[in-house]
Amino acid sequence: MAVRHVVRALSALLLALGLAGAAAAPATDSDRILVGRIQGVINPVTARYVERLILDGEERRVRAVVFEIDTPGGTLDATTKITQRMLSAKVPVVTYVSPPGARAASAGTFIALAGHVAAMAPSTNIGAAHPVASSGENIEGDLRAKAENDAVAQIRNIATARGHNADWAEDAVRKSVSITADEALRLKVVDMIATDLADVLRQADGRTIELPSGAVRVSTSSAVAEEHPFSLIERVLHLITDPTVAILLFTLGSYGLIFELSNPSLIFPGVVGVIAILLALFAFGTLDANGAGIALLVFAVLLFLAEIWVPSHGILTAGGVAGLVIGAIILFPPGRPTLPGFQLTIPPATIALIAGGSAAFFILVARASFRYLRLPTATGTSLLVGTVGVAKNDLDPSGIVHVAGEDWTATSEAGPIRTGEPVSVSKVMGLRLVVTRVSERKGGV
Repeated sequence: MAVRHVVRALSALLLALGLAGAAAAPATDSDRILVGRIQGVINPVTARYVERLILDGEERRVRAVVFEIDTPGGTLDATTKITQRMLSAKVPVVTYVSPPGARAASAGTFIALAGHVAAMAPSTNIGAAHPVASSGENIEGDLRAKAENDAVAQIRNIATARGHNADWAEDAVRKSVSITADEALRLKVVDMIATDLADVLRQADGRTIELPSGAVRVSTSSAVAEEHPFSLIERVLHLITDPTVAILLFTLGSYGLIFELSNPSLIFPGVVGVIAILLALFAFGTLDANGAGIALLVFAVLLFLAEIWVPSHGILTAGGVAGLVIGAIILFPPGRPTLPGFQLTIPPATIALIAGGSAAFFILVARASFRYLRLPTATGTSLLVGTVGVAKNDLDPSGIVHVAGEDWTATSEAGPIRTGEPVSVSKVMGLRLVVTRVSERKGGV
Protein backbone atom coordinates (compact mmCIF):
# COMPACT_ATOMS: atom_id res chain seq x y z
CA MET A 1 0.00 0.00 0.00
CA ALA A 2 2.78 2.35 0.91
CA VAL A 3 4.55 1.53 -2.37
CA ARG A 4 1.42 2.45 -4.33
CA HIS A 5 1.26 5.85 -2.64
CA VAL A 6 4.90 6.48 -3.42
CA VAL A 7 4.37 5.60 -7.09
CA ARG A 8 1.37 7.93 -7.30
CA ALA A 9 3.33 10.75 -5.68
CA LEU A 10 6.22 10.30 -8.10
CA SER A 11 3.83 10.21 -11.05
CA ALA A 12 2.19 13.45 -9.93
CA LEU A 13 5.58 15.07 -9.46
CA LEU A 14 6.78 13.99 -12.93
CA LEU A 15 3.54 15.21 -14.50
CA ALA A 16 3.91 18.59 -12.80
CA LEU A 17 7.50 18.89 -13.97
CA GLY A 18 6.47 17.92 -17.50
CA LEU A 19 3.77 20.58 -17.59
CA ALA A 20 6.18 23.19 -16.26
CA GLY A 21 8.75 22.20 -18.86
CA ALA A 22 6.19 22.43 -21.63
CA ALA A 23 5.17 25.89 -20.46
CA ALA A 24 8.80 27.03 -20.41
CA ALA A 25 9.74 25.36 -23.71
CA PRO A 26 10.88 27.64 -26.51
CA ALA A 27 8.57 28.48 -29.37
CA THR A 28 8.48 26.06 -32.26
CA ASP A 29 10.21 26.93 -35.53
CA SER A 30 6.88 27.86 -37.09
CA ASP A 31 6.64 30.70 -34.55
CA ARG A 32 10.10 32.05 -35.29
CA ILE A 33 11.81 34.48 -37.60
CA LEU A 34 15.53 34.37 -38.34
CA VAL A 35 17.39 37.68 -38.16
CA GLY A 36 20.69 38.11 -40.01
CA ARG A 37 22.97 41.08 -40.61
CA ILE A 38 24.53 42.10 -43.91
CA GLN A 39 27.22 44.54 -42.82
CA GLY A 40 30.41 45.83 -44.39
CA VAL A 41 31.61 44.95 -47.86
CA ILE A 42 29.54 42.49 -49.90
CA ASN A 43 31.77 39.60 -51.00
CA PRO A 44 31.40 35.86 -51.71
CA VAL A 45 31.43 35.06 -47.98
CA THR A 46 28.38 37.32 -47.55
CA ALA A 47 26.63 35.44 -50.36
CA ARG A 48 27.32 32.10 -48.64
CA TYR A 49 26.00 33.52 -45.36
CA VAL A 50 22.75 34.65 -46.98
CA GLU A 51 22.38 31.27 -48.68
CA ARG A 52 22.92 29.48 -45.36
CA LEU A 53 20.37 31.57 -43.49
CA ILE A 54 17.63 31.34 -46.14
CA LEU A 55 18.17 27.60 -46.51
CA ASP A 56 17.92 27.19 -42.74
CA GLY A 57 14.69 29.19 -42.75
CA GLU A 58 13.23 27.06 -45.55
CA GLU A 59 14.12 23.79 -43.84
CA ARG A 60 12.70 24.93 -40.52
CA ARG A 61 9.67 26.58 -42.16
CA VAL A 62 10.03 29.76 -40.15
CA ARG A 63 7.66 32.69 -40.62
CA ALA A 64 10.26 34.94 -42.23
CA VAL A 65 13.96 35.67 -42.63
CA VAL A 66 14.98 39.27 -41.89
CA PHE A 67 18.24 40.83 -43.07
CA GLU A 68 19.38 44.07 -41.45
CA ILE A 69 21.52 45.94 -44.00
CA ASP A 70 24.32 48.44 -43.60
CA THR A 71 26.81 48.26 -46.47
CA PRO A 72 28.84 50.58 -48.71
CA GLY A 73 28.72 48.07 -51.59
CA GLY A 74 30.66 45.09 -52.89
CA THR A 75 31.29 42.75 -55.78
CA LEU A 76 28.73 42.40 -58.55
CA ASP A 77 29.05 38.60 -58.65
CA ALA A 78 28.31 38.20 -54.93
CA THR A 79 25.42 40.66 -55.16
CA THR A 80 23.89 38.69 -58.03
CA LYS A 81 24.07 35.44 -56.04
CA ILE A 82 22.40 37.09 -53.05
CA THR A 83 19.53 38.61 -55.03
CA GLN A 84 18.96 35.39 -56.97
CA ARG A 85 18.69 33.47 -53.72
CA MET A 86 16.27 36.00 -52.25
CA LEU A 87 14.09 35.97 -55.37
CA SER A 88 13.84 32.17 -55.24
CA ALA A 89 13.35 31.94 -51.47
CA LYS A 90 10.52 29.69 -50.27
CA VAL A 91 10.02 31.77 -47.11
CA PRO A 92 9.26 35.51 -46.81
CA VAL A 93 12.43 37.61 -46.90
CA VAL A 94 12.38 41.03 -45.22
CA THR A 95 15.17 43.54 -45.84
CA TYR A 96 15.67 46.33 -43.33
CA VAL A 97 18.20 49.13 -43.75
CA SER A 98 19.23 49.89 -40.18
CA PRO A 99 20.22 51.23 -37.68
CA PRO A 100 19.63 54.99 -38.14
CA GLY A 101 22.57 56.39 -40.08
CA ALA A 102 23.09 53.15 -42.01
CA ARG A 103 23.02 52.88 -45.78
CA ALA A 104 22.18 50.42 -48.49
CA ALA A 105 24.57 51.86 -51.03
CA SER A 106 25.66 50.29 -54.28
CA ALA A 107 25.26 46.51 -53.88
CA GLY A 108 23.05 47.17 -50.86
CA THR A 109 20.46 48.77 -53.15
CA PHE A 110 20.07 45.55 -55.14
CA ILE A 111 19.80 43.50 -51.95
CA ALA A 112 17.33 45.81 -50.21
CA LEU A 113 15.02 45.82 -53.23
CA ALA A 114 15.16 41.99 -53.44
CA GLY A 115 13.24 41.51 -50.19
CA HIS A 116 9.57 40.59 -50.31
CA VAL A 117 9.15 43.44 -47.83
CA ALA A 118 11.68 46.30 -47.88
CA ALA A 119 11.99 48.65 -44.91
CA MET A 120 14.29 51.48 -43.87
CA ALA A 121 15.03 53.05 -40.51
CA PRO A 122 14.84 56.84 -40.15
CA SER A 123 17.97 58.75 -41.23
CA THR A 124 19.14 56.00 -43.59
CA ASN A 125 19.78 56.20 -47.33
CA ILE A 126 19.75 53.99 -50.40
CA GLY A 127 21.16 54.24 -53.93
CA ALA A 128 24.40 55.05 -55.82
CA ALA A 129 24.62 51.69 -57.59
CA HIS A 130 26.56 52.56 -60.74
CA PRO A 131 29.08 49.84 -61.76
CA VAL A 132 32.77 50.76 -61.57
CA ALA A 133 36.07 49.14 -62.51
CA SER A 134 37.77 46.75 -60.11
CA SER A 135 40.13 49.56 -59.14
CA GLY A 136 37.20 51.77 -58.10
CA GLU A 137 37.48 54.09 -61.09
CA ASN A 138 34.80 54.74 -63.71
CA ILE A 139 34.56 52.27 -66.57
CA GLU A 140 35.03 53.72 -70.03
CA GLY A 141 34.13 52.62 -73.54
CA ASP A 142 32.12 49.58 -74.55
CA LEU A 143 32.76 47.82 -71.25
CA ARG A 144 30.99 50.68 -69.44
CA ALA A 145 27.87 50.34 -71.58
CA LYS A 146 27.88 46.56 -71.22
CA ALA A 147 28.27 46.58 -67.43
CA GLU A 148 25.76 49.40 -67.00
CA ASN A 149 23.06 47.82 -69.18
CA ASP A 150 23.51 44.47 -67.47
CA ALA A 151 23.16 46.06 -64.01
CA VAL A 152 20.11 48.05 -65.13
CA ALA A 153 18.37 44.94 -66.45
CA GLN A 154 19.12 43.12 -63.23
CA ILE A 155 17.88 45.83 -60.86
CA ARG A 156 14.75 46.49 -62.93
CA ASN A 157 13.89 42.80 -62.78
CA ILE A 158 14.35 42.80 -59.01
CA ALA A 159 12.26 45.94 -58.48
CA THR A 160 9.49 44.72 -60.77
CA ALA A 161 9.34 41.30 -59.11
CA ARG A 162 8.92 42.93 -55.70
CA GLY A 163 6.59 45.73 -56.78
CA HIS A 164 9.12 48.52 -56.17
CA ASN A 165 9.85 51.59 -58.29
CA ALA A 166 11.78 50.17 -61.27
CA ASP A 167 12.37 53.60 -62.89
CA TRP A 168 14.10 54.94 -59.80
CA ALA A 169 16.09 51.70 -59.53
CA GLU A 170 17.37 52.29 -63.06
CA ASP A 171 18.38 55.85 -62.17
CA ALA A 172 20.27 54.49 -59.14
CA VAL A 173 22.43 52.54 -61.59
CA ARG A 174 22.71 54.95 -64.53
CA LYS A 175 22.88 58.22 -62.59
CA SER A 176 24.11 57.01 -59.18
CA VAL A 177 21.21 58.76 -57.45
CA SER A 178 20.82 58.28 -53.71
CA ILE A 179 17.79 59.12 -51.57
CA THR A 180 16.75 59.24 -47.93
CA ALA A 181 14.30 56.93 -46.22
CA ASP A 182 11.47 59.48 -46.49
CA GLU A 183 12.07 59.92 -50.21
CA ALA A 184 12.31 56.17 -50.71
CA LEU A 185 8.92 55.66 -49.07
CA ARG A 186 7.35 58.48 -51.11
CA LEU A 187 8.76 57.10 -54.39
CA LYS A 188 7.66 53.55 -53.46
CA VAL A 189 11.23 52.30 -53.47
CA VAL A 190 10.61 50.64 -50.09
CA ASP A 191 7.44 49.55 -48.34
CA MET A 192 7.80 51.19 -44.95
CA ILE A 193 9.85 53.24 -42.50
CA ALA A 194 10.30 51.43 -39.19
CA THR A 195 12.00 52.59 -36.01
CA ASP A 196 13.24 49.15 -34.98
CA LEU A 197 12.90 45.44 -35.73
CA ALA A 198 9.72 45.10 -33.66
CA ASP A 199 8.16 47.91 -35.71
CA VAL A 200 9.18 46.13 -38.92
CA LEU A 201 7.51 42.91 -37.81
CA ARG A 202 4.36 44.76 -36.75
CA GLN A 203 4.02 46.62 -40.05
CA ALA A 204 4.90 43.60 -42.20
CA ASP A 205 2.25 41.47 -40.52
CA GLY A 206 -0.72 40.78 -42.75
CA ARG A 207 0.92 41.72 -46.05
CA THR A 208 0.44 39.37 -48.98
CA ILE A 209 3.58 38.36 -50.89
CA GLU A 210 4.37 36.03 -53.76
CA LEU A 211 6.49 32.92 -53.12
CA PRO A 212 7.34 30.25 -55.73
CA SER A 213 4.48 28.21 -54.26
CA GLY A 214 1.98 31.08 -54.63
CA ALA A 215 0.56 33.98 -52.63
CA VAL A 216 1.30 33.89 -48.89
CA ARG A 217 0.14 36.13 -46.06
CA VAL A 218 3.00 37.32 -43.84
CA SER A 219 2.49 36.61 -40.14
CA THR A 220 5.21 38.19 -38.04
CA SER A 221 3.54 40.17 -35.26
CA SER A 222 3.78 37.42 -32.62
CA ALA A 223 6.91 35.70 -33.95
CA VAL A 224 10.01 35.13 -31.84
CA ALA A 225 13.14 36.77 -33.29
CA GLU A 226 16.17 34.48 -33.43
CA GLU A 227 19.49 36.25 -34.04
CA HIS A 228 21.88 34.64 -36.54
CA PRO A 229 25.01 36.82 -36.99
CA PHE A 230 28.12 35.70 -38.84
CA SER A 231 29.78 32.70 -37.23
CA LEU A 232 33.38 33.05 -36.05
CA ILE A 233 34.66 31.26 -39.16
CA GLU A 234 32.52 33.44 -41.42
CA ARG A 235 33.84 36.59 -39.73
CA VAL A 236 37.43 35.47 -40.29
CA LEU A 237 36.77 34.52 -43.92
CA HIS A 238 34.90 37.78 -44.50
CA LEU A 239 37.93 39.68 -43.22
CA ILE A 240 40.50 37.88 -45.33
CA THR A 241 38.41 37.95 -48.51
CA ASP A 242 39.93 41.27 -49.41
CA PRO A 243 42.72 41.60 -52.00
CA THR A 244 44.99 43.63 -49.73
CA VAL A 245 44.54 41.34 -46.71
CA ALA A 246 45.01 38.26 -48.90
CA ILE A 247 48.33 39.42 -50.39
CA LEU A 248 49.61 40.43 -46.93
CA LEU A 249 48.68 36.99 -45.56
CA PHE A 250 50.51 35.31 -48.43
CA THR A 251 53.63 37.42 -47.86
CA LEU A 252 53.70 36.87 -44.09
CA GLY A 253 53.03 33.16 -44.57
CA SER A 254 55.96 32.94 -46.98
CA TYR A 255 58.24 34.59 -44.42
CA GLY A 256 57.12 32.05 -41.84
CA LEU A 257 57.95 29.14 -44.14
CA ILE A 258 61.36 30.61 -44.96
CA PHE A 259 62.17 30.96 -41.24
CA GLU A 260 61.05 27.37 -40.65
CA LEU A 261 63.13 25.99 -43.53
CA SER A 262 66.16 27.92 -42.31
CA ASN A 263 65.61 26.78 -38.70
CA PRO A 264 63.67 23.47 -38.78
CA SER A 265 63.40 23.21 -35.01
CA LEU A 266 61.38 26.42 -34.53
CA ILE A 267 58.03 24.85 -35.63
CA PHE A 268 55.91 27.91 -34.74
CA PRO A 269 56.84 30.01 -37.82
CA GLY A 270 56.15 27.03 -40.06
CA VAL A 271 52.71 26.35 -38.57
CA VAL A 272 51.69 30.01 -38.75
CA GLY A 273 53.13 30.31 -42.24
CA VAL A 274 51.17 27.33 -43.62
CA ILE A 275 47.91 28.57 -42.06
CA ALA A 276 48.44 32.09 -43.45
CA ILE A 277 49.20 30.78 -46.94
CA LEU A 278 46.18 28.47 -46.95
CA LEU A 279 43.91 31.33 -45.89
CA ALA A 280 45.43 33.53 -48.60
CA LEU A 281 44.87 30.83 -51.22
CA PHE A 282 41.25 30.51 -50.07
CA ALA A 283 40.82 34.26 -50.54
CA PHE A 284 42.50 34.12 -53.97
CA GLY A 285 40.19 31.31 -55.05
CA THR A 286 37.09 33.00 -53.67
CA LEU A 287 37.98 36.23 -55.48
CA ASP A 288 38.74 34.33 -58.70
CA ALA A 289 42.41 35.37 -58.75
CA ASN A 290 44.58 34.87 -61.84
CA GLY A 291 46.58 31.62 -61.73
CA ALA A 292 49.57 33.26 -63.41
CA GLY A 293 49.64 35.91 -60.69
CA ILE A 294 49.69 33.26 -57.96
CA ALA A 295 52.49 31.37 -59.77
CA LEU A 296 54.58 34.55 -59.96
CA LEU A 297 54.13 35.17 -56.24
CA VAL A 298 55.31 31.65 -55.41
CA PHE A 299 58.26 32.01 -57.80
CA ALA A 300 59.23 35.30 -56.13
CA VAL A 301 59.35 33.59 -52.73
CA LEU A 302 61.59 30.84 -54.12
CA LEU A 303 63.98 33.45 -55.55
CA PHE A 304 64.15 35.25 -52.21
CA LEU A 305 64.92 31.97 -50.47
CA ALA A 306 67.65 31.13 -52.99
CA GLU A 307 69.27 34.54 -52.43
CA ILE A 308 70.17 33.49 -48.88
CA TRP A 309 72.28 30.54 -50.06
CA VAL A 310 73.46 31.51 -53.54
CA PRO A 311 75.89 34.46 -53.96
CA SER A 312 74.04 36.04 -56.92
CA HIS A 313 75.11 39.62 -56.03
CA GLY A 314 71.45 40.69 -55.78
CA ILE A 315 70.24 39.23 -59.09
CA LEU A 316 67.90 36.73 -57.40
CA THR A 317 66.51 39.40 -55.10
CA ALA A 318 65.85 41.69 -58.07
CA GLY A 319 64.05 38.83 -59.83
CA GLY A 320 62.01 38.14 -56.72
CA VAL A 321 60.95 41.78 -56.41
CA ALA A 322 59.98 41.85 -60.10
CA GLY A 323 57.97 38.62 -59.74
CA LEU A 324 56.26 39.93 -56.62
CA VAL A 325 55.27 43.23 -58.23
CA ILE A 326 54.07 41.72 -61.51
CA GLY A 327 52.23 38.90 -59.73
CA ALA A 328 50.41 41.34 -57.43
CA ILE A 329 49.43 43.54 -60.39
CA ILE A 330 47.97 40.74 -62.52
CA LEU A 331 46.56 38.78 -59.57
CA PHE A 332 43.08 40.22 -60.13
CA PRO A 333 41.77 41.13 -63.62
CA PRO A 334 41.84 44.96 -63.84
CA GLY A 335 38.85 45.29 -66.17
CA ARG A 336 36.44 43.27 -64.08
CA PRO A 337 33.30 45.32 -63.24
CA THR A 338 32.22 45.64 -59.64
CA LEU A 339 30.05 47.95 -57.59
CA PRO A 340 31.23 50.96 -55.54
CA GLY A 341 32.48 50.25 -52.04
CA PHE A 342 34.84 47.44 -52.96
CA GLN A 343 38.10 47.44 -54.91
CA LEU A 344 39.06 44.14 -56.49
CA THR A 345 42.68 45.23 -56.88
CA ILE A 346 45.71 45.68 -54.66
CA PRO A 347 46.59 49.35 -54.01
CA PRO A 348 49.97 50.43 -55.50
CA ALA A 349 51.12 51.60 -52.07
CA THR A 350 50.61 48.07 -50.69
CA ILE A 351 52.52 46.54 -53.59
CA ALA A 352 55.39 48.99 -53.10
CA LEU A 353 55.45 48.32 -49.34
CA ILE A 354 55.56 44.53 -49.81
CA ALA A 355 58.16 44.65 -52.59
CA GLY A 356 60.41 47.18 -50.80
CA GLY A 357 60.10 45.44 -47.45
CA SER A 358 60.83 42.03 -48.95
CA ALA A 359 63.85 43.32 -50.87
CA ALA A 360 65.30 45.05 -47.82
CA PHE A 361 64.67 42.05 -45.59
CA PHE A 362 66.28 39.49 -47.87
CA ILE A 363 69.23 41.74 -48.69
CA LEU A 364 69.95 42.09 -44.97
CA VAL A 365 69.56 38.34 -44.43
CA ALA A 366 71.80 37.55 -47.40
CA ARG A 367 74.50 39.92 -46.18
CA ALA A 368 74.40 38.41 -42.72
CA SER A 369 74.73 34.95 -44.27
CA PHE A 370 77.70 36.01 -46.39
CA ARG A 371 79.46 37.47 -43.37
CA TYR A 372 78.88 34.26 -41.47
CA LEU A 373 80.18 32.09 -44.32
CA ARG A 374 83.32 34.23 -44.65
CA LEU A 375 84.30 33.87 -40.98
CA PRO A 376 87.56 31.93 -40.52
CA THR A 377 86.92 28.34 -39.60
CA ALA A 378 88.75 27.06 -36.57
CA THR A 379 89.86 23.47 -37.17
CA GLY A 380 92.63 21.10 -36.12
CA THR A 381 95.42 22.35 -33.87
CA SER A 382 94.21 25.99 -34.02
CA LEU A 383 91.49 24.97 -31.57
CA LEU A 384 94.20 24.46 -28.90
CA VAL A 385 94.92 28.20 -28.55
CA GLY A 386 93.81 29.27 -25.06
CA THR A 387 93.56 25.71 -23.78
CA VAL A 388 94.96 25.11 -20.29
CA GLY A 389 97.17 22.10 -19.60
CA VAL A 390 99.98 21.02 -17.27
CA ALA A 391 103.77 20.72 -17.63
CA LYS A 392 104.89 17.06 -17.48
CA ASN A 393 108.54 18.07 -17.01
CA ASP A 394 110.58 21.23 -16.68
CA LEU A 395 110.34 23.61 -19.64
CA ASP A 396 113.64 25.54 -19.85
CA PRO A 397 112.64 26.56 -22.39
CA SER A 398 111.32 23.31 -24.00
CA GLY A 399 109.74 20.13 -22.70
CA ILE A 400 106.55 18.12 -22.67
CA VAL A 401 103.08 19.37 -21.69
CA HIS A 402 99.77 17.56 -21.41
CA VAL A 403 97.03 19.53 -23.21
CA ALA A 404 93.57 18.41 -24.44
CA GLY A 405 94.18 14.83 -23.38
CA GLU A 406 97.48 14.48 -25.31
CA ASP A 407 101.21 15.05 -24.74
CA TRP A 408 102.75 17.83 -26.82
CA THR A 409 106.23 19.19 -27.34
CA ALA A 410 106.14 22.74 -26.02
CA THR A 411 108.32 25.80 -25.58
CA SER A 412 107.94 28.28 -22.76
CA GLU A 413 107.32 31.82 -23.97
CA ALA A 414 108.37 33.56 -20.76
CA GLY A 415 110.94 31.86 -18.56
CA PRO A 416 111.24 28.38 -17.10
CA ILE A 417 108.16 26.39 -16.11
CA ARG A 418 108.45 23.68 -13.49
CA THR A 419 106.90 20.21 -13.58
CA GLY A 420 103.23 20.17 -12.54
CA GLU A 421 102.63 23.88 -13.13
CA PRO A 422 99.54 24.84 -15.17
CA VAL A 423 100.23 26.26 -18.62
CA SER A 424 98.13 27.97 -21.29
CA VAL A 425 98.64 27.58 -25.04
CA SER A 426 99.30 30.93 -26.72
CA LYS A 427 100.45 29.76 -30.17
CA VAL A 428 100.57 26.65 -32.33
CA MET A 429 103.64 26.28 -34.54
CA GLY A 430 103.19 23.09 -36.52
CA LEU A 431 103.32 20.30 -33.97
CA ARG A 432 104.95 22.44 -31.28
CA LEU A 433 102.99 24.51 -28.76
CA VAL A 434 104.10 27.85 -27.35
CA VAL A 435 102.88 28.13 -23.76
CA THR A 436 103.01 30.44 -20.80
CA ARG A 437 102.59 29.91 -17.11
CA VAL A 438 98.89 30.47 -16.22
CA SER A 439 99.68 32.69 -13.21
CA GLU A 440 101.82 35.00 -15.38
CA ARG A 441 99.23 35.07 -18.18
CA LYS A 442 96.60 36.25 -15.74
CA GLY A 443 98.88 38.84 -14.20
CA GLY A 444 99.61 36.97 -11.00
CA VAL A 445 102.24 37.96 -8.44
